[in-house]
Amino acid sequence: MRAALLPALVLLSCAAAHAEPLARVQGVRDSDLLAALEAAIGERDASADLPATSALRDARTAADRARRLLRSRGYYAARVDTFVDDAGGARLRVLPGPQFTIGRIDVNAGDDAAARGLALASIPLTAGAPLLAQPVIDAEARALRALQNDGWPDAELLEREVVIDHAGQDGLITFRFQPGPFSRYGEVSRDTGVWDPQFIARISPLIRGDVASREDMLAYQRRLDSLASVQSARVTLGPEVDGSEERSVEVSLTEAERHTVETGLSYSTSEGAGGDIRWTRRNVFGNDETLTLSATLATLNQSATARLERPHWRRHAQTLFLHSGLTRETTDAYDQDEVEVGVEIIRRSDQRRTYGAGVSLDSSQVTDVTGERDIQTAALSLSGGYDSRNDPLDPTEGLRATLQVTPALTFGDEDGRYVSVEARASGYHRLSETVVAATRLRVGSVLGTSATSLAADQRFFAGGGGSARGFEYQSLSPIGSDDQPFGGLSVVEVSTELRWRVTPQWGAVAFVDNAIATDSHAPELGGMRTAIGFGARYYFDFAPVRIDIATPLDRRSGEPTVQIYLSLGQAF
Repeated sequence: MRAALLPALVLLSCAAAHAEPLARVQGVRDSDLLAALEAAIGERDASADLPATSALRDARTAADRARRLLRSRGYYAARVDTFVDDAGGARLRVLPGPQFTIGRIDVNAGDDAAARGLALASIPLTAGAPLLAQPVIDAEARALRALQNDGWPDAELLEREVVIDHAGQDGLITFRFQPGPFSRYGEVSRDTGVWDPQFIARISPLIRGDVASREDMLAYQRRLDSLASVQSARVTLGPEVDGSEERSVEVSLTEAERHTVETGLSYSTSEGAGGDIRWTRRNVFGNDETLTLSATLATLNQSATARLERPHWRRHAQTLFLHSGLTRETTDAYDQDEVEVGVEIIRRSDQRRTYGAGVSLDSSQVTDVTGERDIQTAALSLSGGYDSRNDPLDPTEGLRATLQVTPALTFGDEDGRYVSVEARASGYHRLSETVVAATRLRVGSVLGTSATSLAADQRFFAGGGGSARGFEYQSLSPIGSDDQPFGGLSVVEVSTELRWRVTPQWGAVAFVDNAIATDSHAPELGGMRTAIGFGARYYFDFAPVRIDIATPLDRRSGEPTVQIYLSLGQAF
């Protein structure tokens, strides 16, 4: 028992030593003011054996800090005396005195009376209020923003003047600004290099003749910075022309790399090996279009796709996507050759919310337990999304959610009508500096048809690396008459991970995956299967490389004991 108590007593004594204040305060009755003084004075390391003269130095240092705090709280007549007590400790005797108030407020903006009036009107301080430092600083910043965003974008802050009247126990505050010229927007500069000048001008929120605003100019600069073909952007105003208030909007753009090539590799014991390559060409026609050609060669599928992205199509924050692809899939459930083309429009309403609509045509030759069939599908896709993640590649905070509703018609060897509904969500929460909890949910349902009327890739499957690790690919799906997965009309997947960043380069993960796909139109939870596992992460600057090992929690006869997955990026 004594052995257990001794370390605890040592820790307590060390904690008490480190909590010794630099100096103790006497004479202050206001508990809030006393707490603020103690926080401003700070602590000293009392574990060191210091000479008696150091106590006086501590007292003087503490007094300087106390006087600064008192002035910031309006106690300009405060008295602070220092002394050393009989025990050799630093002490302060503080007499705060009266709290001074604001006597008068004025603004100096040179000869610009309009700028002076605007700045003065934007200052929320009132005469008679306590003369506190922080409200004065905040008011000054507010007045500067008002000038910069209402016609004086070049406004600068000069040193303020505060004159203290000890007789009247108040102060005269004079805020000083260099406003610069009053300005309105002129024409957007047409020297935009490899970009179509009309495109650069069209995405501008600035309207010629409007009062200039630094905030609006920064918003325009952020729009340009977000373009895939732009490495950096700068938006400024040119000089005044012939005494006019209009100043040209000058845009300076630095081009990003026009071509990039990316590759990726993956492997799992349930899905085999795979590799992909992607070639990207930016700013194809001068309107920041991005053309992406990609190819995948994997055990289960081979594909070649093309995708053209056209940002700010017809209006700001609206993107047009054109896409097409050839895909061959060979799985235990089916063989399918597919040709697909489509167009989609995505509208971003703010930084987090998106809405979209698209149409697609799909022609598939499917071979499964029912035989060989040619199925054509025409679909209308309606979607909505929300994304507040702090990092799309390795998030530690935030939420991502999507909902997609797809009415479709099938014809050819199968005629039918159906509606597919699918919702996905993933959330991330930092539990500590090194531990993140992550959760993923997927729920889907097909209404109005049977599984046999659908092309194979329109059915729902569960199991495998992108669904429930630890199980064979597509194995948690309805089984056909050939004892192979056939696919169903609904799916539910739930995954939870604890991610521990052990070092800047290495991390560890523990996870639980649950999933089931069924023949029912409504998702069923009763038959869900569960797997648990752990993994390691090696973090590059752009994304982690992961290796996961998983095993079914309720393993059945014939199921592998473990599955191993190797890929780039987090599991979700």
